[in-house]
Amino acid sequence: MFSKTGLFSMSFKWKWLLATFVAQLLLGGIFTTIQYTHMGNLAERDLRRIQESFQTELFQAQLTNQTYSLDTLSSMVRDFYSRYKPSAVWINVDDKLAYAMGEVPENLSVHPAVLLSTFNLSAAGQQLKILFDEDEVYRDRNDMLFYLVGVFLLSALACSMILLGLSNTLSARLEDLRSKAMELQAGKIQSRIKVSGSDEISCLGTAFNSMAQAIELQMKAMEESHARSVSEKNRLDMLLSSLASGVAYLDEHFKLLYLNKALAKMLKIEGLDTQCANLEQVLIRAGVVREQRIRLKDLVTDYFGSHEKPVELNFTDGRVLQFRFAVYNDKIQGAHAVLIVDDVSIRKNVEDLRNEVERDPLTGVLNRRGFDMTLEARLSRLLPGETLGLMFLDLDGFKAVNDTLGHKAGDQILKTSATLLKGATRNVDHVARLGGDEFAIIVARCNIQLLKNIAERIIESFACDKLLVRVRQNHGLTVSCSIGAAMYPLHGNSVQELLEVSDEQMYEAKKAGKNCYRIAGVADELQIRNIAVKV
Repeated sequence: MFSKTGLFSMSFKWKWLLATFVAQLLLGGIFTTIQYTHMGNLAERDLRRIQESFQTELFQAQLTNQTYSLDTLSSMVRDFYSRYKPSAVWINVDDKLAYAMGEVPENLSVHPAVLLSTFNLSAAGQQLKILFDEDEVYRDRNDMLFYLVGVFLLSALACSMILLGLSNTLSARLEDLRSKAMELQAGKIQSRIKVSGSDEISCLGTAFNSMAQAIELQMKAMEESHARSVSEKNRLDMLLSSLASGVAYLDEHFKLLYLNKALAKMLKIEGLDTQCANLEQVLIRAGVVREQRIRLKDLVTDYFGSHEKPVELNFTDGRVLQFRFAVYNDKIQGAHAVLIVDDVSIRKNVEDLRNEVERDPLTGVLNRRGFDMTLEARLSRLLPGETLGLMFLDLDGFKAVNDTLGHKAGDQILKTSATLLKGATRNVDHVARLGGDEFAIIVARCNIQLLKNIAERIIESFACDKLLVRVRQNHGLTVSCSIGAAMYPLHGNSVQELLEVSDEQMYEAKKAGKNCYRIAGVADELQIRNIAVKV
């Protein structure tokens, strides 16, 4: 007997063979039992037919002779014994044996009742008993049983041997398929199965070979793609390393995933492992000044949501680094950014120096030098058909304020005037203080209507400014401006001509009563004056 563990640990081949053998024996046993029972029933039916036939003979003899003589009975017994060959036939008279053929058994109870037949004769106390031989009665059944058992045993053995041969062939092919699959799993993508024939196993082998070939082609494509990616990465790294600007790649948490050599040098972290380091920590280690660390924290925590313009940070060694971000967001990688860093220390120093040279320290607008340089530069870069406007302004009533309220109040008036002029112009325009209470405006890409609009806004802003209104109401001092304007090349083809025409138009405005503007070549009735009375 197989144990449960041993049975389940058997290979499929032996399980199949054992199941087939047991199934054949079970089916054979069922069929043999049915046939055994059927043949037994047939034998008993034949036995009952013999008994009925003999009973009929006795009845006919009784009709003829009315009584049975012993000789008559003996003759019938001998005839029956010779025909059917029972085990014994005997006659009892008053329970005593009177005549017998065959071997009469002493104990009749050991024999099946179906084999013993008893006939009561017409004479009182006479009984005829017949005991049939069990082997003779059931001979056909017993012979059939032996035959069927032999046939089914031989059939089961023969079928098992045939199945064993087939299973050996089948299992060998399946084992080859399994071993090739294990080789494929282990990375041997060149493994193939030899296919011969067109049965199911051959079709499975063909499918396996097709799958292995597809995997091999895919693996080769992946290797080629990886090689191209590595090559591309190396080229990109070489390109980024050759740049003077620092470049870094950041994830959504501002962790450094990559930085080039230029940025490592700028931040003085060459040789350090910055993989997945936080940008804030790296910049603090690089020496961001303490006053800007709060700004740095805001930058790192909120940049992806709000910041768009470049950010400049000062470092303790005097350097100024400009940080520019290109932010991206996609479904696969999420939010990420490319950081570009430039050292703008020299540019900042140049700008600071230029501001000191070209800017008015009181108002923050261009000074005379800055105005001359800017005007020359703008005129030199004009394209054919492009225009440029120039406005001269002189403050009306400024001297009275300066003399009455003092230089501090005068300085405040100058700063307010510069603010009002910048508010009335565009970002592409330039405001300059030429000295004292004289200002000038360079108007880019202008026309007559634009000059009029700017002049009107300036006069109205002076009339409505809170500081100037307070000075007018509290001290009775009115500060306004007179404006003269000209346009290049309509009113002058050189810087000098443009300056002279604008200055002349400003003095025309002064002569006309101040607080108004004059534009070269424009009729007087189109020009506004005395807006200062509107409060």
